[in-house]
Amino acid sequence: MTIDVLHTFSDIIFGLKPLVIDSWRNEEDFIMTLLIVGAFVFLLLLILGVVIGLLFIAIVIGLVSAGIISTSVLVGFQQRSVSKGFKTFFTVSSIFGSTIVSVIAFLFMNMVYNWGQKDISIAAGILCGIGFGWLIGFFMYKASHKIILFLQRKYKLITNKKDHDI
Repeated sequence: MTIDVLHTFSDIIFGLKPLVIDSWRNEEDFIMTLLIVGAFVFLLLLILGVVIGLLFIAIVIGLVSAGIISTSVLVGFQQRSVSKGFKTFFTVSSIFGSTIVSVIAFLFMNMVYNWGQKDISIAAGILCGIGFGWLIGFFMYKASHKIILFLQRKYKLITNKKDHDI
């Protein structure tokens, strides 16, 4: 800080001007830089979009191959309730995902702490995964149900307000 002040003070007294490369005044360099940065950002967003799209497709294929989507649809048709179909979807998918994560975590913990046999850690991971998956699925269903009810009330308020304005 003090060195910068001394340099500025000496520049004013002795008339020295620092060498500054000012690319902001050279419009051609600035436009080229903007084009290159814009191309990189566009390329990054394009790659990110493709990766997200492929990930979404892979998740849907995985859910279909595991039978989760078809099971949820069949439960919804059989019970004649869209809500029960969604509840089945959230519960089964969270049990499936939680079981996979739980088994991997228990196997890792068994390798680190050497608890015992690998079969016991797999069984414990499956049991914990089913329990936590059921809880997570139940809470996800309740949260989505509350969000849908909130959005329905907001939509009804907006449509009623538009009807009164006409």
